[in-house]
Amino acid sequence: GLKMAINNILSAEEECQTALQEMAKLAPKRDLEILTSIPGIGENTALRIISELGDIRRFNNPSQLNAFVGVDPQVYESGNLTAHLSISKRGTAIGRKVLYLSINQIQSAKKVGNPCHIADYYEKRKRSSETASHKKAAIASIHKLLRTMFALIKNDQL
Repeated sequence: GLKMAINNILSAEEECQTALQEMAKLAPKRDLEILTSIPGIGENTALRIISELGDIRRFNNPSQLNAFVGVDPQVYESGNLTAHLSISKRGTAIGRKVLYLSINQIQSAKKVGNPCHIADYYEKRKRSSETASHKKAAIASIHKLLRTMFALIKNDQL
């Protein structure tokens, strides 16, 4: 029972570490260096972002990247009515999860003295509306993070 479950967890953890080591060998070193220069994003997270998004250079603008991930707003149009609904979710669900976790890591990094404009943006979004949920502020921050990653990688900057 319990012993078998623990062994399964340990085995899965070992497989995960092996997969991350393989991903590190395949990932473009410069992209890894650029992404890990963002406070709160370590090698593990950067590898996961690269594996989900692929080569960011293939996108012409950050809006295409947002659409690929599925955090672009869904728009409903009928006659004169235009309603902005929630995010489209047409992209990669795992990619959205990795980016959502990245926002939390960026927030944690700020708390331990590694500030980042994305963390400041998140705080501003949370403060601007008493009703704004963590998720809405996080999605807005994911937009900012994607735009930042796009600019850094396209311009080859840390």
